[in-house]
Amino acid sequence: MTQAFSNRPTTVADYLTILRRRKWMVVIPPVVAGVVAFFVASSQHPLYQASASILVNRTSVVNAVVNIADPAAGDPTRFLTTQASIARSPELATRVVAAAGVPGLTPGRMLGESSVHPSTTSDVLYVGVKDRSPAVATRLANAYASEFTKYKTELDTARINNALAVLKTRIDALRANGATASPAYASLVQTQGNLETIGKLLADNTSVLTPAGGAGQVSPRPKRDAGVGIAFGLVLGLALAFLAEALDRHIRTEHELERALQLPLLGRLPKPSRELQKKTDLVMLKHPASVEAEAFRKLRTSFEFVNPAAAAKTIMVTSAVQQEGKSTTIANLAIALARSGRRVVLVDLDLRRPFLNRLFHTSGRPGITDIVMKQADLSDALRPIPLPSSFGAVARNGNRPSDLSNGRSEGGLLHLLPAGTIALPAGDLLQDARLLDVLDQVAGRFDLVLIDAPPLLAFDDAMILSAYVDAIFAITRLNRVQRPILHEFARQLHTCQANLLGYVLTGVEHSESYRYMYEAYAYEAREPTGSREPV
Repeated sequence: MTQAFSNRPTTVADYLTILRRRKWMVVIPPVVAGVVAFFVASSQHPLYQASASILVNRTSVVNAVVNIADPAAGDPTRFLTTQASIARSPELATRVVAAAGVPGLTPGRMLGESSVHPSTTSDVLYVGVKDRSPAVATRLANAYASEFTKYKTELDTARINNALAVLKTRIDALRANGATASPAYASLVQTQGNLETIGKLLADNTSVLTPAGGAGQVSPRPKRDAGVGIAFGLVLGLALAFLAEALDRHIRTEHELERALQLPLLGRLPKPSRELQKKTDLVMLKHPASVEAEAFRKLRTSFEFVNPAAAAKTIMVTSAVQQEGKSTTIANLAIALARSGRRVVLVDLDLRRPFLNRLFHTSGRPGITDIVMKQADLSDALRPIPLPSSFGAVARNGNRPSDLSNGRSEGGLLHLLPAGTIALPAGDLLQDARLLDVLDQVAGRFDLVLIDAPPLLAFDDAMILSAYVDAIFAITRLNRVQRPILHEFARQLHTCQANLLGYVLTGVEHSESYRYMYEAYAYEAREPTGSREPV
């Protein structure tokens, strides 16, 4: 449980690293969502909305005439909400449709394309109507507001009109009987006058405050919809990025490598440039003065520290899986060691996928397998590798190296022993005693024998060879190996009989500050200063 939590991001830099690693997952969803939302909105028919406002006087006319308190008049929110509910009456919708005279419009559709909202600060109702035609939307909004005032007046005065009709019948009956001087007649006449006054006040209680003067387009809004789509896509992209990071089991940090391998780190190597990868070239040969080449010189120094006085003479390199930079690393390291004055030979024993001859642009035959099968001599199979000066400049004695054809450079020597003809299964050939004899002959001629072995987890070839070499160092690459594979790689490494020197981390990006610092240093070192030696 502790190990699982230790791999989680804890700082802002960790989160920024995740976003940089998953940048396409974060960038693509907002772009796609924004573009799709823009074109979908642009393809829709325009919709217009017209608005009108209605003044609803909530002052109690009953209180004004008969001096009786009206409880509803003291709660404006409840009062206006009630009026808004009345405005959504199907009967009123039928009247609006009839008054507007829009062909094909039904009361249900009219209610679906309209809305009534009470104001929160005044006694006003806002009526809004949407339609594809701005003229129709304006006409419907005005008809809605007008019919509501009439409908509201009818509802308010209906009971008063009924009461007036009853009073008139009774007054007419008293008048027919000649009882106009009676107290009952006088009381009925006074009540009739009060009700008529209330009816007039209620008739003027609701009015259109602001009629609709036109309609504005409310949809589609491509820019707004595109912005919403981008925001939604960004949230989705971030969620997908962090979800993918949580589910990803690849090794992302050096700390995880160090904990799993329990070996010293010998060096961090940058990824070869596209030019070098395309042409299958080595940086130590093509660009020996570059910052990438300096990383291999630093690796050479670390290698000499862990192997003082060349205590281990036959050294094998391996990796967990393919494409971790194993062959490229050992080839560049061999060049750096040869330039330091060592006699170095590179032996390609990755018989499943030999690659060293392609890096040095030489023939793969004859090779070590041809020597084992008695089809070639060691002298015929060894290929000298020309080594230009580290900076393509003069040597320490003031002259250019004179013996480049035989692989010498300032006392160093580099040869390649390619894989050769693969006639037998690789596993059987690696256990052949004749192969060990060839390796002994090679070791007798050179100071260092560097062996390129297959990936340790892919086949048992590297495990077989580990019993016949003096030391091993491993190659691993961030973002390439998953955690279970790395742990199995570490377990098998520690079961090997040979001494473990450490591991090399490949595919590392140099910081810009390091690059600028080194380029400035290299520039000063290349300045002509008379007898000053190249660095």
